[in-house]
Amino acid sequence: MTKFIAVLALTVLLAGCSFFQKPSNNWTKASGTEDQTASDLSACRQQADAVIKRDADIDRDIGSARPPSSVDTDTQAFLSNVDNYDREQRFRRITSECMRQRGYVLPEKSPLPLPLP
Repeated sequence: MTKFIAVLALTVLLAGCSFFQKPSNNWTKASGTEDQTASDLSACRQQADAVIKRDADIDRDIGSARPPSSVDTDTQAFLSNVDNYDREQRFRRITSECMRQRGYVLPEKSPLPLPLP
């Protein structure tokens, strides 16, 4: 029972973090139009989706070669939630990097931190 409560608490915590850190779509570029920005953002999101799908396929292939796990249901649910959170964060990082490579910037108060050069 204690394990279940711990898993539930961590799941709620992770969900809360993602609730308050919605990705920003306010990318700006000095010479960019709104249509061009939308098109570039869509292309970057497609790129991020492709990378994440490729990696998930690789992970699934690796997992299928391993013997079945004896992890309990609560732990499996927790690990699934952590994986989903990691995927979402990775999607945001890949999309952000793609947009920066195209010359876009986010406003200073963006929830997505930009690495220093």
